[in-house]
Amino acid sequence: MKRDYYEVLGVGKEASSDELKKAYRKLAMELHPDRNPGNKEAEEQFKEAAEAYSVLSDGEKRKVYDQFGHAGLGGGGGGGQQFQFDPNQFADFEDILGSFFGGGLFGDLFGGGGGGRRRASGEERGSDLQYNLKLSFRDALLGKEVVELSIPRLEACDTCRGSGCEAGTKAETCPQCRGAGQVAVRQGFFQMLTPCPRCSGKGRVIPKPCRDCKGEGRIHRKSKVSFKVPAGVDRGTRLRLQNQGEVGRFGGRTGDLYVVFDVEPDLRYERDGSDLHQRLEVAWPLLVIGGSLDVETPYGMDKIKLAPGTPADHVVKLQNAGVPRLQATGRGDLYLHLRVAVPKSLTAEQRDLVEQLRRSFGGDDEAEEGFLAKVFGSEKHGKKKK
Repeated sequence: MKRDYYEVLGVGKEASSDELKKAYRKLAMELHPDRNPGNKEAEEQFKEAAEAYSVLSDGEKRKVYDQFGHAGLGGGGGGGQQFQFDPNQFADFEDILGSFFGGGLFGDLFGGGGGGRRRASGEERGSDLQYNLKLSFRDALLGKEVVELSIPRLEACDTCRGSGCEAGTKAETCPQCRGAGQVAVRQGFFQMLTPCPRCSGKGRVIPKPCRDCKGEGRIHRKSKVSFKVPAGVDRGTRLRLQNQGEVGRFGGRTGDLYVVFDVEPDLRYERDGSDLHQRLEVAWPLLVIGGSLDVETPYGMDKIKLAPGTPADHVVKLQNAGVPRLQATGRGDLYLHLRVAVPKSLTAEQRDLVEQLRRSFGGDDEAEEGFLAKVFGSEKHGKKKK
């Protein structure tokens, strides 16, 4: 006695089409003969699930089955005939095969694979290429108007103009697959499509191949590619140059070229996204009494003002003096991290002036002496404790 189709799929009678599909997909992947070689029980269960899904996924057959059961279908899943598992019965069979086989051979045939699939006409999209380009910090920051690269790639054959055929001849429809590029192969009850062995899935054959490209339609060549580096690129930024990759076969679309940037570090600046950071040494008298200071930025000279008594670890922000924002307007900011510039040596006059300044503040002479010794060095300071 046949089992109830809903029971076979493990769903209730109110199951939606999506729930039916999900249940069948799960069973198909678990019970598929390729995953259970030699297991007759699994093979029968797989066939039973396929039969149940073929009925319940069809709106009209499902109505008849819900009302009359197996009897309404003539006692079988195919209207009185012995059920035959045919991939063309299922509107979503491509999706199921794509999930089962992933990105391999069948994934490419049925939509489970990635880009670059071969069309039935034989056209093939050209491969994408990648070029790693090293840039100076300045070129990455400000951009570069013209960069010219020499790229080795496959280009259309000049002799046959990409057709792959000898002059005066043309490609012919493959006699085995009749141009489809695929042939049906049956393994037991399971039927699948595979690339045609005669034309390798192209759908056509070349009786007289071009003597220069040997029927490939493409030849290896180094070509010049020019482009502009946008301002603000960073290490790892990818620039896509459309149609600058390898040419496709037999009229297929040309691939793309991806330029990946590697930016050299800079001794003065540290980059953080669109912002720049720089350590700036400032003479300590300027921090004490305040004043103006000229600073160099990536875009020229600028002036900052320091208030009297500015702390030694103060940070000054220069707006719009950082990195240009990619795909946006404006620039980041430049942060100046102030550091005290302590002289390593003093003249006699300078030492006397520092002494006078120290005494003017009063306090413990020995404590002050210890401070100056640390700043200027005990030998250079020239005083000894008694």
